[in-house]
Amino acid sequence: MKRFTLFALSVLPLFAFAQNKEGRIIFQETIKLEIQLSEGQEHMAAMMPTSQSFDMALLFNEQASLYQNHETEAAAHAADPEWTGGDENATVRMVIQRPENQVYQDLKAKKKVESRDFLGKRFLIQDELKAYQWKLSGEQQTILGSPCFKAEHQDSNRVIVAWFTPQIPVSSGPDNFGQLPGMILSVDIDGGKRTIAATEVVLGESQEGKIEKPSKGKKVTQAEFDQIQAEKMKEMGAEEGGGGTFMIKIRN
Repeated sequence: MKRFTLFALSVLPLFAFAQNKEGRIIFQETIKLEIQLSEGQEHMAAMMPTSQSFDMALLFNEQASLYQNHETEAAAHAADPEWTGGDENATVRMVIQRPENQVYQDLKAKKKVESRDFLGKRFLIQDELKAYQWKLSGEQQTILGSPCFKAEHQDSNRVIVAWFTPQIPVSSGPDNFGQLPGMILSVDIDGGKRTIAATEVVLGESQEGKIEKPSKGKKVTQAEFDQIQAEKMKEMGAEEGGGGTFMIKIRN
């Protein structure tokens, strides 16, 4: 009887560890809005929203993960956020539509399939997972009861700070982020221009049949999509101007 008890106690931590390799995490994304108004309308910037937040869900197991909109009954019936303001010279109406993007990470093959909506067109981006050059600092904090460690990536375009937990031994995270020795629960890009923070972690929940590769959109590589995006944003910038017009820039 004593031998059985010792065996059960030794297996229990292994069982709990295995459960942490599958589940669902809800994240809240917050993006600061960079608003550029035409000449003479700059004073209206103070009356406009400065950020936009929305909920996303990450479904994961040992083989793959899928990051997509978190669909709730309330969200399904909610209207897109809308703002209206102006002065005696101009009236501005802004509707912020939530994109229906999906990011699938094949953790074994280190590849991704991403379905992204850009200016009304859908693209299917197929490429290798981005090889982030993470630097670990040794700093720690607790997120939703899990001990997390700080990692930082810096390149010519941005600075990314991520916090990951080895308690969830899956090398993934929200959006395109991952490739750390544990699940990423928090991301900060360029000092808060974009943040992604876990608000709920559900472990041991089966994801069988729920993690599927996106399949809709024009097939492109990441480099091809980046070029298309850069060219379109340049066109929008060149056309900027005119009575009461504005542009919002959101960096991914």
